Amino acid sequence: MRYRVVCVGKPDGGPYGAAIRRDLARLDALAAAELVVVRAGKGRDPEARRRQEGAALAGALQGRGVALDERGRTFTTAALADHVAALDLRGESKLTLVLGGADGLDDAVVAACAESWRLSDFTLAHELALAVLFEQLYRVETLRVGHPYHRGD
Repeated sequence: MRYRVVCVGKPDGGPYGAAIRRDLARLDALAAAELVVVRAGKGRDPEARRRQEGAALAGALQGRGVALDERGRTFTTAALADHVAALDLRGESKLTLVLGGADGLDDAVVAACAESWRLSDFTLAHELALAVLFEQLYRVETLRVGHPYHRGD
């Protein structure tokens, strides 16, 4: 599987930047992975910012689009590994996962994606959501290759 994570803003700073970089590198050792950052929308109107960001996010979609959205499907780590394996078996070997900015994802981006996943029932800080995502994708790939890192489920 090849993963492309597209997000809004500057995710490499702050308290979660080191975790994001670490888990992106660990994931990339098992499956091709990249992080693409698009600019945050400008202006005072949240809807206008969301549309600006949505256009940039949608323009970065490649392969099967996955919206990271609070209304999305939830998985255990093992179930997500099975889901990714099934996609890979069907020939869908590139996933682009999109994470919106502070105002969320534009509905047009969600509609352009083949599916949506929810990372948590909690509202997460943007950088924390990325750290959680990369950690889970790494766990998915360790399960897929039989690596002993993953525990649980």
